[in-house]
Amino acid sequence: MADINLLTDTNTSTFGLSKDLIAPVAIKIGYLQSNLGSSTNHLHPSSEKYSNPEIFKKVSGIVSNSELFVTIQLFDGPSQNPITVPIQTPYKTFSNNKRVWDQYLQLPINYNQISYKSYIRIKIWEIVDTKAVPFGIGCVSLFNKDNSSLRNGSQKVRIFDYDGTSNGIPVEYRSSSDLTFMEKKLISYENGDFEKNSWLDKMVLPKVEETRSKDRKKSQIYDEKEICPYYLYIEFPNFDMPVVFSDVTYKTTPFLLGLQAESFINNQDKQILANDINNPNVLINAVEIPLSSKHSIANVKVYDPDFQFAYPQVQQQQSQQQPSQQQQQQQQTLDPIELKYHKLERHVNNNPLLDKELKPSPQVRDELMRILQKPSNIELTDIEKNLIWRFRYYFSKNNLSANDNEQPNENRIAVVVGSTKNTKFFFTKFLKSINWDNDYELNLVFNEIIPTYWTVDKIQIGDALELLGNYFNPYTLTSDTGNTGAAPSTNSNPLSKDLGGEESRLQKIFGYVSFLKKFAVDRLKLAPADELLLYLLQLVQALKYESLVFDSMEASSLSKHSSVTELKSPLATFLISKSIENETLGNFFYWYVKVENEDQLNKTGIQTNNNKLAIYSQVLNKYIEELKARSEARKLPNYKHLKRQIWFIKKLTNLVELLRNTFKKNEATSKKVQFLRDYLADSSNELLKFQDPFPLPLDPSVIICGCYPEESSVFKSSLAPLKITFKTVVNFHESDYKKKNFRYGKYPLMFKIGDDLRQDQLVIQIINLMDQLLKNENLDLRLTPYKILATSPIAGFIQFVPNETLDSVLANYGALNPLDNSNNNNHSNNANNETINNHSNNNEVVSTANQATVANATSETQVPSNGILNYLRLHNDQVDFTDDFVSTVSDVDASATTNPPQRLQKHAISSDLGVSTYIMDNYVKSCAGYCVITYLLGVGDRHLDNLLLSPNGKFWHADFGYILGRDPKPFPPLMKLPIQVIVGMGGLNHENFNIFRNYCFITYTTLRKNSNLILNLFLLMLDANIPDIQIDPQRAIEKVQEKFCLEMSEEEAILHFQNLINDSVNAFLPVVIDRLHSLAQYWRA
Repeated sequence: MADINLLTDTNTSTFGLSKDLIAPVAIKIGYLQSNLGSSTNHLHPSSEKYSNPEIFKKVSGIVSNSELFVTIQLFDGPSQNPITVPIQTPYKTFSNNKRVWDQYLQLPINYNQISYKSYIRIKIWEIVDTKAVPFGIGCVSLFNKDNSSLRNGSQKVRIFDYDGTSNGIPVEYRSSSDLTFMEKKLISYENGDFEKNSWLDKMVLPKVEETRSKDRKKSQIYDEKEICPYYLYIEFPNFDMPVVFSDVTYKTTPFLLGLQAESFINNQDKQILANDINNPNVLINAVEIPLSSKHSIANVKVYDPDFQFAYPQVQQQQSQQQPSQQQQQQQQTLDPIELKYHKLERHVNNNPLLDKELKPSPQVRDELMRILQKPSNIELTDIEKNLIWRFRYYFSKNNLSANDNEQPNENRIAVVVGSTKNTKFFFTKFLKSINWDNDYELNLVFNEIIPTYWTVDKIQIGDALELLGNYFNPYTLTSDTGNTGAAPSTNSNPLSKDLGGEESRLQKIFGYVSFLKKFAVDRLKLAPADELLLYLLQLVQALKYESLVFDSMEASSLSKHSSVTELKSPLATFLISKSIENETLGNFFYWYVKVENEDQLNKTGIQTNNNKLAIYSQVLNKYIEELKARSEARKLPNYKHLKRQIWFIKKLTNLVELLRNTFKKNEATSKKVQFLRDYLADSSNELLKFQDPFPLPLDPSVIICGCYPEESSVFKSSLAPLKITFKTVVNFHESDYKKKNFRYGKYPLMFKIGDDLRQDQLVIQIINLMDQLLKNENLDLRLTPYKILATSPIAGFIQFVPNETLDSVLANYGALNPLDNSNNNNHSNNANNETINNHSNNNEVVSTANQATVANATSETQVPSNGILNYLRLHNDQVDFTDDFVSTVSDVDASATTNPPQRLQKHAISSDLGVSTYIMDNYVKSCAGYCVITYLLGVGDRHLDNLLLSPNGKFWHADFGYILGRDPKPFPPLMKLPIQVIVGMGGLNHENFNIFRNYCFITYTTLRKNSNLILNLFLLMLDANIPDIQIDPQRAIEKVQEKFCLEMSEEEAILHFQNLINDSVNAFLPVVIDRLHSLAQYWRA
């Protein structure tokens, strides 16, 4: 090795390599020292100042401590190509005729990314006539050529006058020759070469500064030829050991094989090699290029990782390689030390007895908890995987002990229960830490650990959903399948290849993955039907991932037996059997599968030569077949109801097509409405009264038997969507219906053809799930997740809920006298027909007066008033308590029905606003719930026409055409919270606003705790045809994850959300955009 200035007589030294130094390049800008004898020698004389006033523009010519700033930039060497952007010192004022910065600057590049000849260009600037003008320039290399080591400690850089070009500025590659003897010793002292003694340093350091000042004055002889008027003192970081330059040797690109070596080496590079090859200090950087007669190029060292981008032929050749070859080449480029460490960490000879008794220290346990709490979409690092693998028995054993029937002692209960709580997300993280190319690990996990310690009742429902996702896919878990994740064709199945001994290993991997899928399905079997309905949309999507595994295994066996396929997917079998047992679950299961099947056929077309049907076609046919058999065997009407629903959808589809063909797009809507009512009133069209009642596909708990033509309409739109009010049978029983012992109700909805409703359907499903998660924590936020069902990729139903838009409320109720109820009847039915309106299953509307004492607002009230508050006041006596109570109870699953109804547990909100406690409670809670939910989902295109208010005080959102941060308007707010909404609850200074914020904080923290479940649901939707997800599927998950702020503590998350509320309330631009939107709607009407 070269001389590293080691204080030892031996030839052994310890040093680091620059290629391993993953730290940003940083320097400290110290102070500027004049080299002109006196700091005032360069100033203009007084006579010149007054004769030429232009001199005053350049302050450095008249003041010795004028304000300057410094920029640093990294260059690659003699070619002078910048490789970073300039970094500038912050503003700094100087005093005592000295220019001292003492500022650290950090460049956006690491030490392991820089070359041997890289240098830092330092520019000093001053402001002249409002513009930055160069004051001086200097250069210093990062590596010292005397010993090929990284510079450290204090350095003295020459600063030259800058004329606008940097061609003549020398770069100091060796040790500085401008340092005095005392400066060299002082630098050695600062670098730790001398022992520090506090009492002695106080005495010596002042004397050292005096001697240093004297030496500096003696050496300050200004040489005009050298033109070095200043010195800048800087400081490089001091590392624990010397850092020697070393570069990474990249594998030779196949494109270079067969090319001549001399064509890649110019004459200048040959001369540099010839000069440096004999220098022992730079042997570590020598490039060995054998120039034999055959011009072999196999040993050429290519240091440029971006070389392939300069040669498209290389990229084309590599793209033609098999995936297994690419993965093999990638594995060869890994650090061999890391590969060896990974093998030793999980070596077969490790003693399993010791691993079983291994327990983490408090610090390691905290690190493990951090790893386990990472979102499911974040990939684990090798170090994190090794740490989880190391403590695999600790978490698995504690998980078993927590559910043991034995009664341990009191101390053990606390430890075990705490450990069990921490194993909530361990199972899937543990499976992700496995090296699926290692037979020993696979055998240990699937033949010992899982059978011994894990059962289906010990994993969360979110873990089961994650197991059903695309991550656990044999085509991506291991490189031996030779596939990148796409489903193979029947003729190219990896299990059917003639691989000899390798075939059994591939079959093992497919078997292990199928075991995990079945394990997840067994966990789903423990969930009730109401809970499965919350995840049914994602479970239908998971069928396509199961088909990758089981279709391949089935194809392998079919090639040896027959050509007839059977449905082997355990998830499909489970969903079919569960849907047949539960009619509500079966209703949605059929329509979800039907829509996906049609979407799949639209994408790929019908392949007549394919012996294997698509997964959704198989599932759909199997479900209908088994539903028919079970209905006939048990004399159930389920199959008949499904047939009636299909007939019903066809009738409505034909009606829409008839309406479009009969009238032109620009014809009057009134004619279309009259045509619709006449058509519905004609009994021959079979829609006025159905032959047999059947469940409504949108809501199977509602039984419809006909319609009300006079309450039906057509929207003013080119798609001509229908608004039809159906006649419902309350508490339907077939025996009572035959005896005509029944009551009728109404259910208004919209049927639309031409729009894909699946994105809105997904958002409503997530809102339903979040509402259920909150109710499980005894938090009912009075949300209004209206129902949406897509019956095909271009058609579907939307439920109506009575409402008015905020734009209409603010315009129509803003000038009303809150004490004057005479306008009540004029505005109660003034709902916006263009938006979603509600239903009522019961025609017996229980008119319940407000049970709380309402203090009417008087003229002396100091609370601000607006249209929202007046609207709530006017609807005090029009609240249907019964309908609200029924809908609340019906939405709660089995785990939450044991709690008292939330309406009876509402917080006591002040009623000094002239609004009933019940209505204001609904308003404040629903505002909080939708603010948090729409923020998490990134709902965009929010304006006063899709923010709605119901007569019962519930605030809610509609129209989810833009989600995950997408918005058609510029600069959208992160959360839509108009100031008018806050005024509607009493204003910023009212107690209701504090209650609103508290509900927001509780909602946000509660949903953060369930973020893993929500993210897993979105992961299962990545391959669904959802527009805003398909734009960038991977980024879509990251957007949802970022909104949860999982890297923050709960206190930090609450503070973050509080800042969001403040920013939204005080935002000015959204108010302007809302006003412009209202004007546009006015002129459009």
